[in-house]
Parts: sequence; C-alpha cells; structure tokens
Amino acid sequence: MQHNLADLLEIATRAARAAAEIHREGMERGALGVETKRTALDLVTEIDRAAERELVKVIHAARPEDAIIGEEGTNVSGDSRVRWILDPLDGTVNFIHHYPAHSVAIGVEIDSVRSIGVVHDSYNNNVYAGIVGSGATCNGNAISVGSETDLTRALVGTGFLPDAGVRERQADLLRRVLPRVRDIRRSGCPSLDICSVAAGKLDAFYEYGLGPWDIAGAAAIAEAAGAKVLLRESTDLPSPLLVVANEELADGLVPLLT
Repeated sequence: MQHNLADLLEIATRAARAAAEIHREGMERGALGVETKRTALDLVTEIDRAAERELVKVIHAARPEDAIIGEEGTNVSGDSRVRWILDPLDGTVNFIHHYPAHSVAIGVEIDSVRSIGVVHDSYNNNVYAGIVGSGATCNGNAISVGSETDLTRALVGTGFLPDAGVRERQADLLRRVLPRVRDIRRSGCPSLDICSVAAGKLDAFYEYGLGPWDIAGAAAIAEAAGAKVLLRESTDLPSPLLVVANEELADGLVPLLT
C-alpha cells in the first residue's frame, strides 16, 4: 500500500491544531484537574487526556486502519503499516505554571521508520512540520539545522526526568558537560527543544529516558531539517540517550555524555 506523505502531514497538522485549541481553552478556563502519575514530579491534567482524545478522533476519522499510541494510554492496533505516536501535551508542568513552553507533538512512522513530524507550540502558536527527506518548516518557512561544529561554541539544550534520584545523576553529568560547551538551555518541553535544533536556534540537544511520544514528532522534524538523531542504550541513566545535532557536533557530544 502506498501512502501519500503530504496527505499524512495535512492530517497531522489538522489534528495538532485541534489539540492545541484544547490547550488554549484550558489555559483560559484554568481548572486543569492536576494528578500525579509514576512519581510526585510526574504530572498529568485533564487537558492532556482531552487533547489525546481529540487527536485520536481526528486521526481515526481520516485513517481508520492506522495504529495509534499515545502517552496517556491510547493503544490502537492497525494493519496499514502506518503508526501515529502522540504526545497530547508535552511540557505539562510548564502548562500548569503558565510557563510559555508546551506543545502538541505528533510523529508518523511508516513500516517502523520515522517519516513525518508535527509539533504545534500551543502557547506561541508556532507550527513545526517535516517530512524526512523532503525538508522541514516553521509556520511554512523552511528551517535547517545549524552549522556549528565546535562544542565549546555550542548552545546545548537538555532536560531532566521527573524522578529525584535520576535528576541527581543527571545533575552530576551536567557538571561535566557545562564547562565544555558555550552554555546550557532547558525549556522543560523536549519537543520544542528538538525543534529549536531543527531551526538552528540550539546547536544540540540531549536527554536520557524520554518516551517515544517525547521523541517521535520532533525527531522527524529535526531529521528533515538535516540533523542527526542518535538513540543509544545507557548503563548509568535511563535509556535511551537521545542526541540531536548536526553530524559533526553529535559525534563530538556523544563521548562526553557516555
């Protein structure tokens, strides 16, 4: 079965827009229904769940034979060779605190290969999109990964898992990384950090232990923008280690992180 990538991208963009509208309505309403998940630091709101339901509704209406998985529990099987990977609200803690970095992130795999990504920045209403092999855009304008190859001049993004013990070890790693780069940035929304690499605003991004929904959409955009996306097993911190940068910078950053 052949799949029209432009059609899949249009569906993803439309679904992300609908979920982002739920974010905006939640911000205006203010009653978020905050709960904890695996740890006291790992939060979820009724907006996460409502946005995931909306994503599934839009995608399933257009593509009823596709598989869909989502961070908040969606697991729909399919037989079309297409799988949608959904983060209905990336940056939930930011959302709760009205900090301006949260998004809807959608990745599309075809035959288990990263193919399409859409990340809708729901606070600033910026839409990142990409088809691997065909380029990436922000609000319709072409974007590309930066050209910096010297780690000492690199602005590097990272993030921390919602687990106190893991964060302590991540902080130890950061002590080793920080003196060897220009500086570190952390938005608390990995999909937007990865898109910042795709757009040349960050030179690199790394993080340990992200889920597939955290990675899929933005990684496709970064790859479409010319970035190298590396996933490595880890012995000291939760797997995977994700590194996103141009090829030379990524190859230089991995030894520092491992």
